Amino acid sequence: MLELLSEPWPWYVGGPLVGLIVPLLLWAGGEFGVSENLRHLCAALLPTRNEFFRYDWKAKGLWNLTLALGIVMGGAIAGTFLAAPDPLVVSDATTAALGAMGITTLEGLNAQQRRR
Repeated sequence: MLELLSEPWPWYVGGPLVGLIVPLLLWAGGEFGVSENLRHLCAALLPTRNEFFRYDWKAKGLWNLTLALGIVMGGAIAGTFLAAPDPLVVSDATTAALGAMGITTLEGLNAQQRRR
């Protein structure tokens, strides 16, 4: 299972999964998105007279905040435990194509040129 999760998924698998999950979340919660979490956090943590933030955020449910926490935790887990230990290898053909576009250095891209 770990091997399946550590490899990139093809677009024809990942795309439909996202396309099917988003409507389900909209149906389940009504509001969906990370930006809605900012409103929840402001309503919970910052006392204000602004009507936009004065609502019963507890009644909306905390599943949206759980989504944001899951995004952060998932990124931390993937970056810590599922990261490739070897540096990214860029082929000579790709390096030449990037050079033709004016990109002459790969520093900062976590890349290493493959030498033959």
